[in-house]
Amino acid sequence: MTAGLNYKLSCLTVYRSLLQDPVLSALRRCLDHADASNPHSLEASDAWHTMVHLLLKSGVSFRDYLLDLIAHDDNPFSRHCELYGLETCSKALSQLAAQDLRILQELYHLSPASCGFDGQNLELLFSGEDHCQDQVGLAQLKSCPDWGEQLPLLAGYYRRHSRGIIARYRALTWGADGLKGVPYPDLPRMCDLLGYESQKEQILANTRQFVQGEPANNVLLYGSRGTGKSTMVKSLLQEFWEAGLRMVEVARDQVEYLPELAAYLSDYRVPVIIFIDDLSFEDYETSYKGLKAVMEGSLQGQPKQVLIYATSNRRHLIKEYFADRSGPGEEIHTQDTMQEKLSLSDRFGLTVTFPPPGQQLYLQIVEHLVQERGIEMDAELLRQKALEWERAHHGRSGRTAHQFVNSLSNCHL
Repeated sequence: MTAGLNYKLSCLTVYRSLLQDPVLSALRRCLDHADASNPHSLEASDAWHTMVHLLLKSGVSFRDYLLDLIAHDDNPFSRHCELYGLETCSKALSQLAAQDLRILQELYHLSPASCGFDGQNLELLFSGEDHCQDQVGLAQLKSCPDWGEQLPLLAGYYRRHSRGIIARYRALTWGADGLKGVPYPDLPRMCDLLGYESQKEQILANTRQFVQGEPANNVLLYGSRGTGKSTMVKSLLQEFWEAGLRMVEVARDQVEYLPELAAYLSDYRVPVIIFIDDLSFEDYETSYKGLKAVMEGSLQGQPKQVLIYATSNRRHLIKEYFADRSGPGEEIHTQDTMQEKLSLSDRFGLTVTFPPPGQQLYLQIVEHLVQERGIEMDAELLRQKALEWERAHHGRSGRTAHQFVNSLSNCHL
């Protein structure tokens, strides 16, 4: 039986990439030796316990693990269903997907005893009956008699949740190694950002239009350091979590590779914000041209489901000198140089300014944080120490307020 199942797994076509998963790979090695004359051979035992070890690290049962792989697999069927829907799927692709799902259903019902290993703990590890939480998006398959008839269920899931790494993570990073998920992202709440109500309204309105599929603008948030620009952008994930928003953070030194990222994201239909923090360039740097090409000006164009939100301490993102305007150097067309440097900022349709907070707002932030952390302190003494702190440190800002309250928290431990 197990040898026959292993052969069927080798026939997976649409979901073939699942065979590269380390848990399934270890299980297949075990199945290779399960029907041998010595069922407890070194090879079979090593493969089996490798698989069990990996399952224990994942924290879920084998069956939930398999459903999770199916839910997030990036394959021709899941891609087509996400982008175009099941109704336009070719007959051949639908039939091959159904055939694969029936094979995977047989794998789903595999028991440890059929592999030559037995025990109540192993049965629980496979069945998942000792796991109280169910985070698998395709849990309906557990009670379905024929997975091959559940293509509409899977197609609807891929249409709503996307596929691959984009389906698995809401927060991601882009770098030299490509796209990577952030398992535990920092998700501040918009309501915890005091002040800057006009800025909140503009950014929320623009993002709301975006996730609803309406035209929206790229956003530049610029102003004094520590005023909450980055926090406000990150809080959008919390605000629009139910709407399926994703966010990909790109480091400033990776901006030149933005066209590659934009091309990658164009193959998905979920709304994605590309977040670039502390964006600015020296006059000799040219990597900003990758950003310009994505936003406007290239033949490829910016995907409609992608927006760019950037923060900066400078309104004009490329350093400019008086010499650029007066033209005392060797360049003849100095006006062209100046226009080149200003054109990047112009490509952000919405520019939101964050001025430094006044004394009253700074003290309000301090009071809010103190109350939130349950620190008891005389109001006048708190005010006095907060003002002393900002004068001795980095000036008035939300960041300074947090640092001051952190110092109080340490004193009250």
